[in-house]
Amino acid sequence: MDFGLSEELAALQQVARQFVDRHCPPQSAKEWDETNTYPAGLFKAMAEAGWLGLPFPPEAGGDGGGPLELAVIAEQLGRASLDMAMCYIGTLIPSLTVHKFGTPEQREAIRTGMLTGEKRYAVAMSEPDTGSDAAALRCAAVDKGDHYLINGQKMWCTGAGLPDTTIMMYVRTSKGERKHDGISLLLVDPDTPGVELRQTPTLARHILGTYEVFLTDVVVPKSALVGEQDQGWKIMLSNLELERVLMSGGYVGVAQATLDEMLEYSKQRTAFGRPVGTFQALAHAMADMQTEIDAARLLAYRAAWMLSQGLPASREGAMAKLKGSETYVAAARLGMQVCAGHGFSTESVMSFRWRESIVAPISGGTSQIQRNGIARSMGLRSY
Repeated sequence: MDFGLSEELAALQQVARQFVDRHCPPQSAKEWDETNTYPAGLFKAMAEAGWLGLPFPPEAGGDGGGPLELAVIAEQLGRASLDMAMCYIGTLIPSLTVHKFGTPEQREAIRTGMLTGEKRYAVAMSEPDTGSDAAALRCAAVDKGDHYLINGQKMWCTGAGLPDTTIMMYVRTSKGERKHDGISLLLVDPDTPGVELRQTPTLARHILGTYEVFLTDVVVPKSALVGEQDQGWKIMLSNLELERVLMSGGYVGVAQATLDEMLEYSKQRTAFGRPVGTFQALAHAMADMQTEIDAARLLAYRAAWMLSQGLPASREGAMAKLKGSETYVAAARLGMQVCAGHGFSTESVMSFRWRESIVAPISGGTSQIQRNGIARSMGLRSY
């Protein structure tokens, strides 16, 4: 049993760490968040590094990489901020979905657009009354023969308003016996007449931005359909395990960076004639936190390894997501206590960590939803 990274993965980890130091250090991520700024060159730099094409097969212009490589990159990007990791994950997952189920033309658009860093993808799934219960969506696309006519509203669409973004939108095209039936996936250009975007004011995650999407008689051509009509539910679930694994990597990276920052501060800040980190009350708390982060990392990489072996990892992905997200929250809370007044100052990176961490157990599937899935895997049905 080997718990270490291979030589290739260790080299990728080092390159990714250097990328963060050069292109998106934590202080820069904080400033971008506070000014609602998306660094246009960052996505291009990811493309130049070969990261956007990494998981795609060589015949599609990629490198044929797998979940372990992606998890390594996500963890290092998380050192900057969770939003920095999502700049990568948030467009990679929908792109992989389109590549898996899309038409040759849709796949070609990924190769010539997304893989070069010119285009992005965003996901529109949640609605005002449907978040965790994604299958209950009501945004409707009516089949008009040669096009669909969409009416409805979407919420919590990360990065939907950024330039050159295509929205991967789940809509209802029919009603079946189950609410999971009759869902389809359409690619929607935000510049289409009838589409209106509004950025939602949030505590953090301002680099990508969170958007509401209003759709009024929006005409979308039939060529925008991804996969088969009314088969969108299985498409929605297709990359769920990988998404959770990559998000878990991001959580581990940002939790570790948060601990590293408070640790450094605790060695420099003195009280009663000694560094505050040498007081047992804080030293034990930080020791416990490192243990929690290491446990979260092992869960994330176990799930990534299972996916790389072609094994089902629904339970393991849920565990990794649950542990990683809640560990980030705990790390940020401890960081505020260790840094005390310094952390409370909005000039500190720690204050940014605290703001950003709050949404970790909510977005991408709440902690309660993860626990439901884990419980079901144990033979416990939830009501």
